[in-house]
Amino acid sequence: MFKDILIATDDSQLLKNAIRYTANAFPDSRYHVLNVIDTSEKSVPKTDILMRDLKKVSKMAIKDAVDILDDMGIKNIKKSIREGVPSKEIVRYSEEHDCDLIVMGTHSKTGTQKFDIGVTCLHVLEHSHAPILLFHTMMEIKKPKKLLHPSSGSKYSMEAGYLAIELAEYFDGEIEVLITQGGKEIERTFKEYELENITYLDDLRLETEHAFKNLYEFAKKKGIPYKLKSCAIKPHEDIVKESKKYDLIIGSLGRPGVKYQLRKIYPPFAVGELEREIILETRDPILFVED
Repeated sequence: MFKDILIATDDSQLLKNAIRYTANAFPDSRYHVLNVIDTSEKSVPKTDILMRDLKKVSKMAIKDAVDILDDMGIKNIKKSIREGVPSKEIVRYSEEHDCDLIVMGTHSKTGTQKFDIGVTCLHVLEHSHAPILLFHTMMEIKKPKKLLHPSSGSKYSMEAGYLAIELAEYFDGEIEVLITQGGKEIERTFKEYELENITYLDDLRLETEHAFKNLYEFAKKKGIPYKLKSCAIKPHEDIVKESKKYDLIIGSLGRPGVKYQLRKIYPPFAVGELEREIILETRDPILFVED
């Protein structure tokens, strides 16, 4: 499924759990294990003694990650320790080695409480072109069979939509697509056509008709159950509620609006409020895809 997976490890229990989960889900991939020693100007000044200790901790983090992968039957592993700003080094390594998935936690092991999103996580989300699999809490080690794909139906959601279908095929699973915007028009259409149990989309009349029909036909060719449902309350509340029934959330960082279009000028615009709320409030692993 994914050829090269980058594990951005910090030796926390959360990351150890994430490594086991990922290795179980994608056993045939090549794994890159990276630990970054923070030498940024904002970090604590590094004396020779402190740097020596940090390097020992970094080597132990790499060893622990490799041992877990080895126990999970993964043999194709590359190891790397770097110094610098962690988020920049993670993105740089991913680009240098053509990694097609980055795995990381949503908060640092030392930093902050779990209702915060770590700075490193946010910066990687803002700058990475590779999909990012995020872990917020400890997870049961199992293959995700039930996938939830929140979608606005915009052009930005298409890549995430196709990846969700390919993952459902890979895991022999199913998808629920939760439409996150459209208001009364979508509500009326859902009521008229009973789209929660839809089997064919020819009569669907939505602004996003073309996108959903293409995705539906792609899923149909692959034999993937493809359930379409609208948000009834607020997008993030519905996503959190629906996610309790599912194993993995697959979403897009891309969204309509001027702010997202300006993300290359001002990177914080790359991650919207909806995405932040999903990261903080859901338990499931979240796979974010750039447009």
